[in-house]
Amino acid sequence: MKKSLLLIATALLLAACGSSNDNSNKDTSDKETTTEEASENTSTEEVSADDQYQSILDEYSNKIQNATPGLIDEFNSEADQNQDGLEGLATISTAKVTKLAEITTEGTEKMAEVHLENGSGKTDDYEEWAKKLQDVYSSEAAKIQKAYTDYAAQ
Repeated sequence: MKKSLLLIATALLLAACGSSNDNSNKDTSDKETTTEEASENTSTEEVSADDQYQSILDEYSNKIQNATPGLIDEFNSEADQNQDGLEGLATISTAKVTKLAEITTEGTEKMAEVHLENGSGKTDDYEEWAKKLQDVYSSEAAKIQKAYTDYAAQ
């Protein structure tokens, strides 16, 4: 089950990467700005891509980590009502892990936007930051999966 969840999350990350390639061939003249236009950019645009990636990583890592205890509580509560044995427990666990995957996907999509708009143009940079968020997701998903195995062992 852990492998299938990891494969799902990886597919979501790859989908975000794939969509970033669709716009990579934009005419560079569209991105040129005059000195005057550059001075009118907002402070967000003046922040380096690495700072933006770090900010997104921090924000979404916190969202994932803060969601995990509540999802474990939900799992335990729903598991108490489960009438479908191990299969039912697995379904409940998967639903909770999926919520973490959704947060992770949202974060990686924001990272993909940074990559497209302000990044170095190197997919490796985006992938490096997305992997950091994926690692947080994997760590937190393992906590939910542990709740599943602990409950199933009772």
